[in-house]
Amino acid sequence: MAGGALKYRHLNRSSSHRQALLRNLVTSLIQHESIATTWPKAKEAQRLAEKLITLGKKNTEASRKKAHAIFYDPLIHLPKLLTTLRDRYLHRPGGYTRVLHIEPLKPDQAPSAILELVDGPRDMRFAMTARTLVKERREGEVRELTARNVRKVTRFREGGQEELERAVRGLEGRS
Repeated sequence: MAGGALKYRHLNRSSSHRQALLRNLVTSLIQHESIATTWPKAKEAQRLAEKLITLGKKNTEASRKKAHAIFYDPLIHLPKLLTTLRDRYLHRPGGYTRVLHIEPLKPDQAPSAILELVDGPRDMRFAMTARTLVKERREGEVRELTARNVRKVTRFREGGQEELERAVRGLEGRS
């Protein structure tokens, strides 16, 4: 058994470089709510981001100190974690982030991905579901897959159904 089971992706970096990279990616994710990077980096940053949001949901002194140690600009990003994101994900039992495969961004054709916070203003699945709903309503029938996606994107979002209908009306007005 050469090497044993891998507990994380090493990303061809030293330990300190990998930790700095992941801290930087997570800080950018909290700031922008959506980032594009390579797929392995996105999956590793997703693990850290999920843990960080869970710390924000606990909102104890110990969890604030741990979150403070992860952020590069804690005075800027910690209030967002402890207010906006905590309120958004308070009733969600996990799954705060989503990794979406995209076309390779780099010339070396490395697999790329978008790492985003779900139920946020830049939620790509929400926008894609709204566009699909407009198209299928125009055709006359909403498919089961679209109905399932509607349930998924509105399930934990406060006022999700109304927000989706607002997005659909906005898209219908454009076309």
